[in-house]
Amino acid sequence: MTAELRPPLSSRFRLVPRLGAGKLRFGAPVSDYPELVLRDPEPAFAGEDFAEYGVPELEETLIVYVDGEGLIDSISFYEFCLVRGRDLIGMGVGEFLVHLGAPDAIEAEEIGRDIELLYAYDALGLTIWTVDGEVCVVQASGA
Repeated sequence: MTAELRPPLSSRFRLVPRLGAGKLRFGAPVSDYPELVLRDPEPAFAGEDFAEYGVPELEETLIVYVDGEGLIDSISFYEFCLVRGRDLIGMGVGEFLVHLGAPDAIEAEEIGRDIELLYAYDALGLTIWTVDGEVCVVQASGA
């Protein structure tokens, strides 16, 4: 993504914790957003009843997860995630801890040869993944 596109996209999909990102709202029917594109109708993990949707031109940047009832459950951010005026993606752990405060929980997950640390902010509906001390994914939900 070019630097020229980054500010308008991050502003257009600014995350408001527990509410949504831009005009996308947690708990809203996916049918309210005809511009969303079905990425994978089959869930990635057995036993889950979710479908993945993408935003045109942002298919690998923003993934919208829709539950079995067709409602937006969560959104994952991979290249930008503007929260409270700051982009969390690429931010160092110390910086986001100062920005968001202490997390409710921290877990470690082994992914191949990497160890990812997950920081859960229950009140904000956020789970933040870090690798090598830097934020790489933010998952947000309304629950």
